Amino acid sequence: MNDLQKRLLAIFKAFAEVCEKHNLSYFLNGGSCLGAIRHKGFIPWDDDIDVMMPREDYEKFLTLQKEYEGTPYFIQCWKTDPHYIYGYAKLRDSSTTFIEDYYVNHRINHGVWIDIFPIDGMSKEPIDRAKCAKKVKFIWWQTYMAYLPALIRKVHKRTFFKDIALNIVGGLFYILDIAHFRNRRMDRYAKKLSINNSALSGNMFGFTFKKAAMDSDIFKDYIYVDFEDTKARVMKRYDDYLTLIFGDYMTPPPVKEQEGHHYNKGFSLEEGYEEYLKKNRI
Repeated sequence: MNDLQKRLLAIFKAFAEVCEKHNLSYFLNGGSCLGAIRHKGFIPWDDDIDVMMPREDYEKFLTLQKEYEGTPYFIQCWKTDPHYIYGYAKLRDSSTTFIEDYYVNHRINHGVWIDIFPIDGMSKEPIDRAKCAKKVKFIWWQTYMAYLPALIRKVHKRTFFKDIALNIVGGLFYILDIAHFRNRRMDRYAKKLSINNSALSGNMFGFTFKKAAMDSDIFKDYIYVDFEDTKARVMKRYDDYLTLIFGDYMTPPPVKEQEGHHYNKGFSLEEGYEEYLKKNRI
């Protein structure tokens, strides 16, 4: 493990401990599930950990910030961090800094994080799962529109008129709280169907689109598998899940594709994001 992965693993352990204490269900998601099965831990070049939770357990977890009292961990969602725009949550380590490049203008908690996605019902009937892609696309259209306050920027002589125009658009979206209007809309939309009443369920907030919806039974049971020096939960039917997402998941991608996908405008594992932002005038 590299130093970032070690910190991510510590955050995951803090997350899993609270889930175990409160009997909340979760599963490793996407590449994290793949890493657990293929590498018994991180995919060597991975730079995050993703988990997913049935909506009911997810909503309960969001209320448990008190469990992290006295620690640097912060449950971040649009209800707890006013300028955070995504419809899914993160567990952040506030004693660190990782400023994603497209978040640099957002005054949010910028600590290193793990992603926490809700699992929602996507169809009452066992239809062609690709037809559920429009639900995921709707969610991401709302997310991109909520992102517009990030257009606010410093005005420079060379780009004066462009900067002014973008500041007006971003400022209006910020003042009118358009982001949270869309967050509330996404929440209502995603929660329409319960997993228990659905033939197909999945993570609407990921980037799998046509692959997101799958047999709801996949999310009904779990097993523990090795993940570095700890144990983590994956779907009991993890082979079905990983095959639906990745196809031949045991074959690594070409070397040129073996790289992380998060880019930053500021990074520190020793300095909290608040201090980092002030020191570097970001």
